[in-house]
Amino acid sequence: MIKRHFFIYILLTLFSCTTVTAGPVNWDGAEKYITIQQKQFCDLKNEHVLNLYNAIDSRNEIKINKVKKQRQEDLDALLPSGKFENWIVKLVSIKQVKSPQDETTDGDAAAVFELSCGSQIGSGTFLIDGKITWGATIKYNSRQYREVSKLSSGQFAIISGTFLKVNEFAPSKKETYYASRPLTSADLQDKENSRYSNGDELFLSFINYIAAAN
Repeated sequence: MIKRHFFIYILLTLFSCTTVTAGPVNWDGAEKYITIQQKQFCDLKNEHVLNLYNAIDSRNEIKINKVKKQRQEDLDALLPSGKFENWIVKLVSIKQVKSPQDETTDGDAAAVFELSCGSQIGSGTFLIDGKITWGATIKYNSRQYREVSKLSSGQFAIISGTFLKVNEFAPSKKETYYASRPLTSADLQDKENSRYSNGDELFLSFINYIAAAN
């Protein structure tokens, strides 16, 4: 009887000292969560970096515009209506939007997530007619808002949503590129570099589902 009690005590001690974790803590651990669609998006991004580098190096604006348009056509084929599902992402930051002049976004959450290839998706600002406007924010006190409020920077999550197009905000634009902070010449200094520590592009994306990856 004494031996049995001692054995139970040892088991309880071991379990009480063991911390159980679930979900990825780095991109190596997150690989198994990456969908085919997400991988293909990153493959397109990496190819675009090289093509855009070469086009900019040619100093020919027509070539640059053709590269950008081709990438948009490739993304349209990959993402019907701009929709993506169950992408594994790492949270970069969450901000509380302060826009008293715009009640539709005031108090919303502005969340930015990073993909394994360095691109970022989520909320951001854009300039229309000289006015800075928030886009793709997460509505205050929505289900997504409550879920994102639980996350911390560097934590992995699974999200679904829709990429937003520029002409949804600026109908006068001829092209319908997905709204993003574009790659800059500084981003393209090394054409072999397809990952950037701070995220190279930020695609405005409306998030309709989010859950911690654990």
